[in-house]
Amino acid sequence: MKILAIETSCDETALALLNLDIESKNFRVVDHILYSQINEHSQYGGVVPALAARLHNKKLPVMLQEFIHRNGREIDAIAVTVGPGLEPSLYVGVNLAKLLAETLAAPLIPVNHMHGHMFSGLLNDQLEGRVPTKYPFIAYTISGGHTELVLVKDYNDYEIIGITQDDAAGEAFDKVAKMLNLAYPGGPKVSKLAEIGDSEAIQFPRPMLNSGDGKMSFSGLKTAVLYYIKDNPPQNDKDIANICASFEKAVIDVLLTKLDWAVNTYKVRQVVIGGGVTANLKLRQAFEEYAHKNQVELLVPNKILSTDNAIMIGVVACLDIIHNIKNRPQEVNGNLEI
Repeated sequence: MKILAIETSCDETALALLNLDIESKNFRVVDHILYSQINEHSQYGGVVPALAARLHNKKLPVMLQEFIHRNGREIDAIAVTVGPGLEPSLYVGVNLAKLLAETLAAPLIPVNHMHGHMFSGLLNDQLEGRVPTKYPFIAYTISGGHTELVLVKDYNDYEIIGITQDDAAGEAFDKVAKMLNLAYPGGPKVSKLAEIGDSEAIQFPRPMLNSGDGKMSFSGLKTAVLYYIKDNPPQNDKDIANICASFEKAVIDVLLTKLDWAVNTYKVRQVVIGGGVTANLKLRQAFEEYAHKNQVELLVPNKILSTDNAIMIGVVACLDIIHNIKNRPQEVNGNLEI
């Protein structure tokens, strides 16, 4: 069974084709394509929703034509991101998905973008996966728009047990980058500079570190960095690198502490991480060290699956088909009903 997946929730235009063997419950990525709008948005210092939608409208038909040329027209189901995300961008993908589903007389599968991140770690480096067999497990999504811990009790049975009270971790990275006049997208640049900085040079606060629950906060940390820069303007590249490394260390400390709370509170032995921030090298290393030390199985997505992509949307569609999930309620789908 071949599933075409479409992702247009923000500033990446992406398509993926997955092959699902329902009998064995195995699935694999046949092909995928992605166009990033970073260059177009960089001059504005962030994503401009109207521009993002126009670029999706421009690129998606061209990408689909190329995709069909490479893989043929044999498609058994269409999966599309319906939220959360920027509604003008989401509508582009949803409208195309509706048209394709009607034209091909194929079922249309709405997918929550967050579910995609939650299950992207199921794929191995060869982009092959199968239905998860271990429940419950913790899904930890760390991105520019979301930072949340989810207890996955069973497929389609989730409970949010921890969430940021203000900024997402990735958002804090981007805002610190702006403070340091680093070009958009700044988050990855902060991470790169942190590799050569001293993470102990500055003792930034760790908000809500000892709150004894899954609540997180990164706004206060971001503000602390702002005041530090005002009081101690960086004089050279070393100063900037030290700020980045110390900030990054504070974020990772909070994220790890909250993971430890979740693992011990809910007695889980498997953790799946996802979201753009999981591409951060130091964060990956810290999570891997924690998992090894605490005998927790850690599923980390391939780096191409860390940021927004259509592959993870196709993975959720495969799992929905295997579990015969239909007609998800709007609050599960996200922004749009289809």
